[in-house]
Amino acid sequence: MGCVGSVNVDHDASLSFMKEWRSGGKGKDFLVMGIKDQNMVGKVYFSGEATSDPDLVASLDAVLKKTRGDARRGRDEYDHLWDLVWHNTKMTSGYQFMSMKKPFFPIGKNVVQLMDALGTHGFVPFASPNYGGPVGDKASVDWPMIILKKDSEGLYKAETLFLAMKDQNIPGKLCACGPPEVVEKLKSNLTNALHQHSKEVRVAFDEYDTASEWDIVWQNTNITSGMQAFSLAKPYFPKGKVVLSVLTEIYKLGWELVCGPNFGGNSVDWPCFVFKRLKSKAAQLPLAPLAFGAIKDQNMPGKFCLSTTASHLQDVTKTISEALRRVKGNEGLKVEKDEYDADHDQVLRNTSITTGMQAFSLRTAYFPRNDSVLAITRSMGEKGWKLAACPMFGGMGASWPCFVWQYTGKKMQTALVAIKDQSWPGKVCVGGVEPEVGDALLVAFKAMCGPDVKKGLDLYDQDFQFSIRNTKMTTGQAFCSMQNSWWPYGFPMEVILGELQAFGWEPAGGPAFGSMQLSWPAVIFQREVREVEAA
Repeated sequence: MGCVGSVNVDHDASLSFMKEWRSGGKGKDFLVMGIKDQNMVGKVYFSGEATSDPDLVASLDAVLKKTRGDARRGRDEYDHLWDLVWHNTKMTSGYQFMSMKKPFFPIGKNVVQLMDALGTHGFVPFASPNYGGPVGDKASVDWPMIILKKDSEGLYKAETLFLAMKDQNIPGKLCACGPPEVVEKLKSNLTNALHQHSKEVRVAFDEYDTASEWDIVWQNTNITSGMQAFSLAKPYFPKGKVVLSVLTEIYKLGWELVCGPNFGGNSVDWPCFVFKRLKSKAAQLPLAPLAFGAIKDQNMPGKFCLSTTASHLQDVTKTISEALRRVKGNEGLKVEKDEYDADHDQVLRNTSITTGMQAFSLRTAYFPRNDSVLAITRSMGEKGWKLAACPMFGGMGASWPCFVWQYTGKKMQTALVAIKDQSWPGKVCVGGVEPEVGDALLVAFKAMCGPDVKKGLDLYDQDFQFSIRNTKMTTGQAFCSMQNSWWPYGFPMEVILGELQAFGWEPAGGPAFGSMQLSWPAVIFQREVREVEAA
């Protein structure tokens, strides 16, 4: 599995296809970024037509060279199916073999400077599917991909506010980086909000999270359930009420959540939030009606945990529960909390949102169910809730995909693309789109991955609309090679984005499903439902 390691894949043919495909105008609004810090040479990758813009390239070059003195633009034999690559970059803390510092934790100021540079050229991050998989029987890799799109409506300023949660640490921390006046306001407002959940919270740097990397650090935070070494409670599951209070304080300042990337590797996960400042005050939602949902399928029973404002809780609970009960496997759903659910406003029990454990089956474990995911997201969209981001929490082998919605009153429709490279055959599973999308993707993947690519469903993908089989979205398990395993390719994702955008679909979130060493990247697309006026 994997284009780079496969002798039957012609990289020149893939590049030729992309040139022809882009000439038709598809995908020109998108820029795909990949971060490869879990590598001996840190790298940052870009794919998209915009990489031919010399001004954009110069801006990126200036920022990425600041991350490390010897960073440079280049290319080697491991960099196929991307347009531009910078080598020797430093976006995270990297490996930490002989240190108490945590590995692969993002460097806030480097991330913000990069996002600000992209924002200056009109690009805003809108989704962040997380790739990865096993390296041997103990270690694993984690590859953040960030999907950016031109802000064609001019909604956002170039400035970025970046938050990273460090609960897989003692003490728990919340680190932030952004404009000074915003950081100063958060020092008061967000500290007060966090004190409602943990009186020990204080603002302080230490030797592991310094002012050279972050603008502010809150210590003794309690945003997830923590390690849970001697408990039946699940480790590092997000506390919905706490997450919602953090988001609400930032929305009050005129910022919107646009993306929820996940950094990490080797059993550590660092959930992050990327916010952009709204240009128009009229576009800001003064009361910030938000909703947070977390999938707890790696649990018995399966749960979907909800937190939102009191005035919306009953309607949101009813909306999602009624939609899920109509999906096979969710008929026994109950609205009921237990002793493990105190940190959430409401809980739906006996849910089946993924394929589950699959201990005695050839079916892949914890792969997202198209019918269940679309039941949740489409029912919320029908009620005027727009999907803002899909952050992922986790740690110690646990994986908790989440949803953040904001209420706009505009009806939204959703679609799902789920990537199954850690399987044989590799697949791209799609649900909720027009049939023509499948035909276009079939042509593209045949060009990039070979003539064995087919469109169809098997016994394991019946809940999806169709799947493209024998695909190669990543390098796969790279045996006997210096290539990194499960590293994603930019070109295939760019094609998926462009073909769906042709029918009005825009990326809204990149939930990461899986368990232990299993990793199933996904992208949820959405579009506004416009009423057809009578002739």
